[in-house]
Amino acid sequence: MFKTWREEYRASQALKRQIEQEQWEQEKQWREEDRAERKKVLAENSVSLELHNDNLRAATGVSYLTLVCHEDTWTFMARRAFGQWEPHWTQSAAPASIVNIPHSPGSTEAKQFKVNPNLPDGRIKKIADGLTRRGMQEVLLSGHNLVQILTALHEGTKEDDVALSARCGRLYDKFVEFVDLVDPEAEAGKTTGIRFHIDDSVDAAYVK
Repeated sequence: MFKTWREEYRASQALKRQIEQEQWEQEKQWREEDRAERKKVLAENSVSLELHNDNLRAATGVSYLTLVCHEDTWTFMARRAFGQWEPHWTQSAAPASIVNIPHSPGSTEAKQFKVNPNLPDGRIKKIADGLTRRGMQEVLLSGHNLVQILTALHEGTKEDDVALSARCGRLYDKFVEFVDLVDPEAEAGKTTGIRFHIDDSVDAAYVK
């Protein structure tokens, strides 16, 4: 009887090891599929260096554009491009100094702009819809600002975080829509300050 029990135990252990091996193989396959899918998705979000360089060359010659977007969208881009921003800000400089922004809660160091946005008072306007403000705003961006934002978003498309990469990729594509409109051969100053919206909408049939 002991022999029978031992054989059954050995068979049970062998079956357990087989199941564990099959589970490990399945999980390994899933991990490889996830890595392949992640790599594919990140590649879809990215832009070739050559194309990115062409976009920067076109953006550099822009005098300024009036960007219309939500303050949360702008905050995300500004933090990546300039090092910091808060949604309620309407200028890039604190009253005392452009680099001496008040300390963050729990921090002993004042944050600093890694690049000077040079957006003084008047270049950012909060938009009121009647008596209500829903967070939309206008930002007057120079060609310098535009290049910095494109560069930061391009770097963001390479992030391992799929959500962050997708967000940077989508916003980069929106700015490329504007850059593609730039005609270096056109007479200077004829379309200065064009209003460009980042404000995707749904089909009107869904609006109540």
